[in-house]
Amino acid sequence: MPTANRIVTAALALFYRNGFHASGVDLLSAEAGVTKRTLYKYFPSKDDLIESALLLRHEQFIGRVKQHVLAVEAEARPLAYLDFIGDWVAETEFCGCAFINAAAEFAAREQVPHRLADQHKEEIKALLLGLCSAAGAREPAPVADALFLLGEGLIVTSQVQGCSEALVSNAKQAGRLLWDAAL
Repeated sequence: MPTANRIVTAALALFYRNGFHASGVDLLSAEAGVTKRTLYKYFPSKDDLIESALLLRHEQFIGRVKQHVLAVEAEARPLAYLDFIGDWVAETEFCGCAFINAAAEFAAREQVPHRLADQHKEEIKALLLGLCSAAGAREPAPVADALFLLGEGLIVTSQVQGCSEALVSNAKQAGRLLWDAAL
């Protein structure tokens, strides 16, 4: 793996586990197995590394979501999104959403990590809108928004209070009720 990719991959893992501000350059370089000088050669600032890490996370996450939802019939894809979120929040290495975490740590909307978080969430909403439209929802926009909010609520609740089967089951049941009403 090229050095820049190794640094970004290691940084993403560290940022996800420890947070952006808590991950110092010494720790980042050690995690990537490079010197600080090498890290700065590829990423002139920690902000550049954070941006690259979030772009990588976006690509990875969108890829995983699409792979999951596209594996089922078009009519089942909106609810497959909630299935994906339910599976993800139950993973042992789940530390919340990197983008929600970024928006919390970089609260000013004009900061790059916050803007990237906003763009990521908008792409998730657009994906859900497309899924709801293709699956035949009468009013796809409000249904997509509601499914998005259910997913976001499941993510945050699981991060703050821990994931439980009941929590995931209740979110999926709410999604099914919503979807049945949307048709």
